[in-house]
Amino acid sequence: MKASDKKFIENWKATKKAGKKKYIITHGLAFGLIIFVINTSMNYWGDWERMEWTSLLISLLISIILGGGLYGFVTWHMNEYLYKKKLKNKS
Repeated sequence: MKASDKKFIENWKATKKAGKKKYIITHGLAFGLIIFVINTSMNYWGDWERMEWTSLLISLLISIILGGGLYGFVTWHMNEYLYKKKLKNKS
């Protein structure tokens, strides 16, 4: 087994102990915030005018809560799959 696989297994064990909810909140919201900033910047400078508050709040809701939550959920399950696969290959 590679050193990188061992490191992944150790890190994922620690992440799993913290829980799925915490993972989705921390990783998902961080990703959603980055997407929100990029999206807002592109809309603001692309249209060369200020966004209205309602469109800003809708963009915030979609990118952070829905997009970030979905990202966190999907990456949790991808990492869980990789974890189980690496454990199986370990033995």
